[in-house]
Amino acid sequence: MKIAQRITANTRLTDLINLIEDTHHTFTRAELNRIARLLGEPELDSLSQVGEIRKCFTALHAELESHLAKEENILFPYISKLDDGEPGSACFGSVANPIRVMNAEHLDMIGQLESLRRLTAQYRPAANSNPQTFLLFASLAGLDDDLMEHMYWEDQVLFPRALQKERSLLAR
Repeated sequence: MKIAQRITANTRLTDLINLIEDTHHTFTRAELNRIARLLGEPELDSLSQVGEIRKCFTALHAELESHLAKEENILFPYISKLDDGEPGSACFGSVANPIRVMNAEHLDMIGQLESLRRLTAQYRPAANSNPQTFLLFASLAGLDDDLMEHMYWEDQVLFPRALQKERSLLAR
């Protein structure tokens, strides 16, 4: 896990958010753009399932762009305020509401990743595949691995801690 060595039970929520953004959001955006370019390569047109892969990836790409923007512009700033001791008011009420939305989107993304895994035989190209196919499948596998870790840090660490922080601030 890329950020595990830098996280302790005392790590501030804001620091965890910064690690997630610096490590995972940056990587995700770069890989989405790189993979989109790879999928445009004419050498991949010989791959029988390339149309389905393109369609699935395009949906994942669009969902991730929207998802990352919501985290960075709405949810994460609110969590940072909680970290500073400000329960504040938000148009969404409790932090539980946008977290529920993010969790649902994570499940949708996992479904899209499962489709990509199925379409690519778990990202294993045939032995006689061209180099572009090997590169595409390796890139998709890397994105998949990173997204699974990314979602772990949010779903299992950041979001539960943010919920707890909000509860403790409101209980004062």
